[in-house]
Amino acid sequence: MNNQQKDSMQTKEILQFVEDHDTFLITYYAKKHNEIITRRGTWYKPIEPNKNVEGKVIQSNGNDVFIYWDLDATPNKNGNQWRRATNPTVEVSNEQ
Repeated sequence: MNNQQKDSMQTKEILQFVEDHDTFLITYYAKKHNEIITRRGTWYKPIEPNKNVEGKVIQSNGNDVFIYWDLDATPNKNGNQWRRATNPTVEVSNEQ
């Protein structure tokens, strides 16, 4: 298995994890803060009962970028709490 296959598998595992858990902790390097941060997040932005907008994964400069709903963020003027995490790690959040 080459490094690209390993990285791709890790991406799939992280994606499955965030889809399977209502909330999670996501850790990544934040350029804005110039440090590694951990945030509470969810993969789905609730709009109304039984209707959600889903996060996504994109590739940027060879990195996996996860776009998730940040439960710790202060919403911007439009109520947006979507954040971008490059090459993150995730774990279960015990808080709802």
